[in-house]
Amino acid sequence: MHPFSILTLAIFIAGYITARWDLVTRLYELAIFAVDHGVLHGSSCDAEAPSDILQNGIMVTPNGLLRVFWPSDAPRGKAQGTLLGWRNSNLDIFVVSVLTDVEPKRVENVMRVGTLLKNAPHPLGQLLQLCGHSTIEVLGSMNIVPCSDYNDPDWVFAFTASSSPVPSFYARRSPTLAIQVIIFDRPSPARMQYMSLAPIPLALSDKTVGDDSTFSGLASDEGAQKERLRKAKLIHKLGLHTVVRHSSTQKEMLLPTILNQINCSAEVSELIKKNTPLLSTRGKRSLSVGERVVESASTLWDYVFALVWQFLIVWLCPIVNRSFIIGLVCHRIVAEVILRVLEWRLRPDSMALKDISATAQQVDIRLQQFCYWPIQYLTLRKRRDEWESITDRHPDYIRFYNSLWLVANDVIIGIAVGSYIIDNAEWVAFQINTILSDWTVEGLRNMIVWLTDAPAGLKLNNELAVFLGALFIRVIDYWKGRSFRMLHQATTDSLQNV
Repeated sequence: MHPFSILTLAIFIAGYITARWDLVTRLYELAIFAVDHGVLHGSSCDAEAPSDILQNGIMVTPNGLLRVFWPSDAPRGKAQGTLLGWRNSNLDIFVVSVLTDVEPKRVENVMRVGTLLKNAPHPLGQLLQLCGHSTIEVLGSMNIVPCSDYNDPDWVFAFTASSSPVPSFYARRSPTLAIQVIIFDRPSPARMQYMSLAPIPLALSDKTVGDDSTFSGLASDEGAQKERLRKAKLIHKLGLHTVVRHSSTQKEMLLPTILNQINCSAEVSELIKKNTPLLSTRGKRSLSVGERVVESASTLWDYVFALVWQFLIVWLCPIVNRSFIIGLVCHRIVAEVILRVLEWRLRPDSMALKDISATAQQVDIRLQQFCYWPIQYLTLRKRRDEWESITDRHPDYIRFYNSLWLVANDVIIGIAVGSYIIDNAEWVAFQINTILSDWTVEGLRNMIVWLTDAPAGLKLNNELAVFLGALFIRVIDYWKGRSFRMLHQATTDSLQNV
């Protein structure tokens, strides 16, 4: 075939693929669907049962993949230890904490009693329920050679080295099983860090479509409602244009639970480490004379500090709190009255004051923010009664401090601009006067003079052009003089007041 013909055919195929890109995408999805469901593989005529084994609803194949989630801050080196965590399935293991220099058998006995989960600041059931388990179990050992002492088939042996951040594993269930180690960094609950499959929702949960029923008579709200309905229809149609709907695998269904376990691992590990000294059986020795003297001095300072703290809490704080609450109540009453005035309508279909004036609209927004801040703060206070790993209160926290930051920005920028204008009042007034004079007076005057004298070579009625030009120039000069006299009078009055 001639090279030019080959080039022409290639251009035609490329253009056809570009024009029919949707069809090519559908064919690609159909190919993926065929491969996933074995359509392209040869079918066997043998009627024997497959060699796969079902255990606890999980398909375990000889060539399966065992996933081990390993924290990045786990200890390295040759120290022996015990792995604690959750077993999500036969092929998914999540390591929460590693206890070094502790025998696994002793840890198992302690976990049955629940010693490592004592002294929790909040109900531990909240975290365990979020993680999909009722307790923490012993998963295996670290740097311990497999022996007959550990006969559990689900036991996992981990081997670490100081030079490598990735440990190696040995599974007793299937020595030939492929193992995938997933190292994760623990999110810091104190910094409100967490992992999620969905973006954080910042919209208010109590805001519904029916909330703006008062403005249903306005054309803008009707247009917004139609736009929302149109987008909802487009989203629904987009969901119908999917050729292949892949069913979620077991590992995909476990992904939300694993993310919750990653988010809660920091607090659970901290609780376990705090209770680790309870594993030792060594008794506490008696204090020496010097240690008793130091303890007595520390106790005296603690007593003085307790007296001062009691005075602040018992006497001073209630007075301050009561005064603050009375101020908030008075502020709320005044704000409610002003909001009622700004939202008042002469008729249901008429516009309110905040819809007419931009200043009234800004006052309405700021008053609503001030009225909502106490409610948001009380909502944030509830976070102290829960684990920091529970992320339900994070959107409220972001909304609260976001509104505070916006108001602070407005105040800071207003103070900065006001201070600049006050310090440079003469220069600012001169520049504003010059700009307004050039744009509104001199520029318009020059344009009228240009139009009265054959503009761009056009032949006009000279008498009429001169008459109209003189009339407009006279009007401009009159308003120029009036505005300058008003400005001079305002400047004189302000100087006299100063």
